[in-house]
Amino acid sequence: MNTPLNPRQKQVLTAIVDHYVVNAEPVSSKVLSQNPVLAASSATIRNTMAELEEMGFVEQPHTSAGRTPTDRGYRTYVNELMQVEPLPPEEARVIESTVSGANDEQDLMAEVARLLGKLTRQLGVAVSPAVEQAQFKNLALVPLDENRFMIVLSISESVFRTTMVDSQIDTSIYRLESIARRINERMQGKPVSFLNNFLRNPQEVPASEEEKRAFSFFDRSISKLFKSQGHSEVQFSGTKNIFSKADFEKLEDLEAILDLLDSKLALVHFLRQRNEKEGVHVTIGEENREGHNLRSVSIVTSAFHMGGGQGIIGVIGPKRMPYSRLISIVDHTAKALNRKEAA
Repeated sequence: MNTPLNPRQKQVLTAIVDHYVVNAEPVSSKVLSQNPVLAASSATIRNTMAELEEMGFVEQPHTSAGRTPTDRGYRTYVNELMQVEPLPPEEARVIESTVSGANDEQDLMAEVARLLGKLTRQLGVAVSPAVEQAQFKNLALVPLDENRFMIVLSISESVFRTTMVDSQIDTSIYRLESIARRINERMQGKPVSFLNNFLRNPQEVPASEEEKRAFSFFDRSISKLFKSQGHSEVQFSGTKNIFSKADFEKLEDLEAILDLLDSKLALVHFLRQRNEKEGVHVTIGEENREGHNLRSVSIVTSAFHMGGGQGIIGVIGPKRMPYSRLISIVDHTAKALNRKEAA
């Protein structure tokens, strides 16, 4: 059973985290004794720090050094001790302007990732809404030349997916367009996840072999679209921010982040697992499991909704990050995206 912190222990832990986040150096009792909020002697603070260390909230990197927060200390700080920092009005305006100014979904995700990286000085990430979760709006077939087509799957005015396909089937463009119209009639307002099932099991048996080939063509095309979307649905910006930080002293820590960024499918899966519920989520150090060696990393994420599907935005950085400020930025950005969808 965890013993709750007493008021002085809470004050000292808060002061340690706040000082360490800003100064990136172990915090001594002498430094904290100069904090007017604590109003305690160096000896009293030193005793309290020893209690916090014994309880697992702080640690001492070297015998003669001060203390730094542990993962448990950061978690207690985020959950119980910190006050979320109000977002400055000028930053709120920048976020609103960025979100409202982009109409194309991919451009919007790229701009949001860039803005998050710039405002937080961490690695900004943005994951587009999963197509399968969204509501079907329209499927269009755009001829490019004699044998090539573009399939455009629309979910809302700004959310759509495209894929290039070679027809290579013995049927006409008119037959394909007729099947596309039938798909639009039957799928309107239904979850996109129903699309593959409908294409493989149409409610009425196709009247001819040509229609069967047309349905098969759309089935292959939509499957290709779903498979390819994972590579383009995540945007990130600010890699220089994260790799310039002294917090990542070990090469293996940097390699773990690089491996995650190198596989966009893995990154999408990793981020989506963080937001099963609404609101801002903070994952700290050893809490980052799923086979990734990210013990030196914290991740702040929030879900947003667009086109009937759920996307994820957030920032990735060292555990020594200004959580109160980052939570405010991520939360405001997610809410701006939700307002854009509702407008």
